[in-house]
Amino acid sequence: MLISFYFNRIILFVILIGSFSSAANSAELKFITLEVPPWAHYDKVLNKFVGIFPSLVEEIEKRSGHQIRVTLTPYARINRELESARQDCTMLIRDDYRDRNTTKGELILNHPMGVIARKSLSLNRYEDLKEMRISLLRGSTVSDKFDRDSSLKKDFSTDYNIGLLKLKHGRLDAIAGAIPTIQHIAKGAGLSYILGSVLELKSEPVFFQCSKNSRKIHYFNDVNSAIKSMKLDSTLTRIIDANS
Repeated sequence: MLISFYFNRIILFVILIGSFSSAANSAELKFITLEVPPWAHYDKVLNKFVGIFPSLVEEIEKRSGHQIRVTLTPYARINRELESARQDCTMLIRDDYRDRNTTKGELILNHPMGVIARKSLSLNRYEDLKEMRISLLRGSTVSDKFDRDSSLKKDFSTDYNIGLLKLKHGRLDAIAGAIPTIQHIAKGAGLSYILGSVLELKSEPVFFQCSKNSRKIHYFNDVNSAIKSMKLDSTLTRIIDANS
């Protein structure tokens, strides 16, 4: 009986020491990403961030022991926030500039990128784009050919909602970017009826990425391992499916 008492006390002591060690090694990390549903957006009714990204962050906090502060911003600001190390990490499609300034981790998902035409217009091949006025997020990438094509009539906006409204009023002919995101936003805004043919140009991978200049870069492996474990037990797939 006495042995059992002391054994239980030892087990409790080990648990407490482990908890203290975990808390002592925890850190506050700053994650930044694009504010577009279903990826991430602020819900005024729930008074919190919702979507795939916030759900991933919540699970990463549980598995890594780190606290994560989320910032959502237009695409054009993300690279300079990471380069300056005002933000530590992101989950986003990769680009050449960001590749030079970040350490790339686990693949999160693949995003089909392309162009969606207004309902009344035909879009069957790339050449059809030549006659169209196309909405595009400032600083974003769609495909190498599309990005470098100076003959296309590109109209730059800060978010997809603006592009969809321009399509609705006939000011533009098509909208380019992440196809599932555009369709999700259009559905939420009651604008699905204005979207027609889809031309997929590329499937863009979304990776976990951390700034090489971040003072918290030594925690990269903790978060990356948490994401890897979420992929192994299918938690990542469940989060994506639940928010799509």
